[in-house]
Formats: sequence, C-alpha cells, structure tokens
Amino acid sequence: MNILLTSHGGLCTGMLDAFQMFASGATHVSAVSLTDTGIDDFRDRLTARVNELLTHGDLLILADLAGGTPFNESYALFLNNPEHIRLVAGANFPMLLEAGVLAMSSDDLEAVTQAALTAGSAGVTAAEMPADSSDDEDDLF
Repeated sequence: MNILLTSHGGLCTGMLDAFQMFASGATHVSAVSLTDTGIDDFRDRLTARVNELLTHGDLLILADLAGGTPFNESYALFLNNPEHIRLVAGANFPMLLEAGVLAMSSDDLEAVTQAALTAGSAGVTAAEMPADSSDDEDDLF
C-alpha cells in the first residue's frame, strides 16, 4: 500500500519531509509536485510514478486542491484504474499522518482512504479563547 502526494509547488514535498520526521524510514509515501517545468512534464512524472507504485500494491493519492492540475491529472489516472487507486483532495498533514501510519500496517485501500478523510476533517480546527480569559497562558491547554 502506497501513498502519493501531489500538489502545486513544494507543498507535497514539505508534507513528505514532515511525515518522514514522524515515520523515519517509511518508503511507502512519495511526492510529485507541479513546478514551473509545466503540465506536460508533471503529467509524465506523475504517470511514471503511479505506474511504478502500482507494481507494489494499491495506491492512495492525496492532492492539494480539488479541480487543480495535480488533482485533475491524478483523477485521470484514477479513472483508468479505479480498482487500485483512490484519490482524495484537500490534503493536510493530519490526513497524511493518519493514513501514512495506517498504510504501514494495512493493505486495505478503503480503510486507509477512510482514515485519511476522517483525520483530514478532524484536523481542521480554530483556536478559541478560554471561557475565563484572565487565566494564565499556561492553563490554555
């Protein structure tokens, strides 16, 4: 079970770098970013990487933005192989962390996809002031 991050610019490589801090030695997560080399180059690199990863099992692709080029190009690959590829947009670090850790011990594509969706949603939160804002900062958490 592999995970591939796709994004505009260096977002996916930054997330991969952060993930590797938590799961050192993890080789099942990789990234392909859309850079200024253009869409054709991105498509070629993405297709080659997806084909390589599929030789090792199923694949979850986490894209940065629904409707953006990394998502759209990944979607075309998903449509060609829906039995072995899942695609989730709105990638964030909680999503990657949960799915990446689960994928280390599970080959269940549906379970890893669901874990990504759940953690991605739960990881979005806003800080709020405590009920009594006169408390010390140390008591906020």
